[in-house]
Amino acid sequence: MSKELITLVFEKAEKETGSTVKTRLAQHLSDILLEEYKYQISERRLRDYYTNYVEKEESTNEELRPKLLEGLCNYLGYDNYAGFVVDHPSEIEVSIGQKVEEKKGLIEKYKEAFILAFSVITITCLTYFGFVKEEQNCMIWRENHYEQTVCTGDHLEIPINALILKNFRRITEIDSLLERRKNRKELWYDKSNGKVEFFTYHGYHPENNKALKTVTDHIFKTYVLEKGKDSLEIGLSD
Repeated sequence: MSKELITLVFEKAEKETGSTVKTRLAQHLSDILLEEYKYQISERRLRDYYTNYVEKEESTNEELRPKLLEGLCNYLGYDNYAGFVVDHPSEIEVSIGQKVEEKKGLIEKYKEAFILAFSVITITCLTYFGFVKEEQNCMIWRENHYEQTVCTGDHLEIPINALILKNFRRITEIDSLLERRKNRKELWYDKSNGKVEFFTYHGYHPENNKALKTVTDHIFKTYVLEKGKDSLEIGLSD
């Protein structure tokens, strides 16, 4: 199920971008889904869907979420998934045996996810409330960067990470963005509540904890090069 849908959306993305690179096609689709259909999904996730559904044709693939199905169908010009299936009946021709295998795969997936989540919670609690509480084993967000600090449980605090502490910055100056792009240094961004913010390192937004996305040519042109029309909206200063 969904193999034909995934195939068609990537084919359309290929026509729109003029590229055959899977990563670029997935990023283009990620941008379109967020900007036009208000559905957030990472480039990596879309790329994995294409690999599993189309290239590997795995029988244990999970079903796509209804909101994602609707967004992909809208992108292809359909009002909903039902309309897409009418034109592509082979989309729902899945054997009973495949369905059983899919359910088994989901059970194993959630079992592993639970173990991982429990491990993360345990380590975090030990970091905040264990023997190292009085040491500077955390870092806290201050305006546009992280600072090393004693762990107190503040909501802007995270366990210390040397790379993030050194490299993670929020950029608010247009000149800095232009210079970084000119020097071919990567940028990441988050768009929340109508405001776009740019960062120098990958990871998660320090205040709303949303996963940051890579700045593509489309995003850079829209929110930096054409910034003059909505500078207050995106929160940048000259």
